[in-house]
Amino acid sequence: MSLKIAIDGPSGAGKSAIAKALAHRLNYEYIDTGSLYRTIAYIATEIARTDAIDEILQACDEVSIGYENGMVTLDGSPLGDAIRTEAISQKTSELSKDPAVREYLLQLQRRLADKGSTVMEGRDIGTVILPDAEIKFFLTASEGERARRRYLQRKELGEDVDLKTIREDIHRRDLRDRTREIAPLKQAEDAIVIDSTNLEEDEVIEKMMGYVVRVNAL
Repeated sequence: MSLKIAIDGPSGAGKSAIAKALAHRLNYEYIDTGSLYRTIAYIATEIARTDAIDEILQACDEVSIGYENGMVTLDGSPLGDAIRTEAISQKTSELSKDPAVREYLLQLQRRLADKGSTVMEGRDIGTVILPDAEIKFFLTASEGERARRRYLQRKELGEDVDLKTIREDIHRRDLRDRTREIAPLKQAEDAIVIDSTNLEEDEVIEKMMGYVVRVNAL
């Protein structure tokens, strides 16, 4: 049975790590929607070499964008860290606001999900991208816990960070994500809410696996 699993939630809730681990456990394809936006920015910067949206999207149509083993591929080759540069990050932020780009990616994400069993994470997967997903999770955690996790992640990278500042940043981002005009963070009415505040990653995955097993048994 082919299943689509949507995972939405606020920043810092652990969506990416959980989605990757769940997909690996199930042997499903993991699709990171943010990487797809970065791929469009990469094509705009390295292939189309233009700011004209119609020309960028035409260039996208002339290559094959895919997903394999949790990585975006371009004409069959993984892009890897090529989409993680600061220049690509800035271009991604710019392009993500364009309605034509968002519509293009909406259709691309749905086509990729239709290829087989998929775990896709973001902030509007269950409400906009895959409203027909068989399983929808809304993964959340308290603001304080999300700030603590982000603080520890950045400390491990050797960054000089302040917990209070990170919590303030998360608070601002939550407000921005929930009130933005395009693709606001919103819990689908039929989503299963999982609060991971007091749960370890493997405990969250076990909870999700329980729902997947039940759906597969139907």
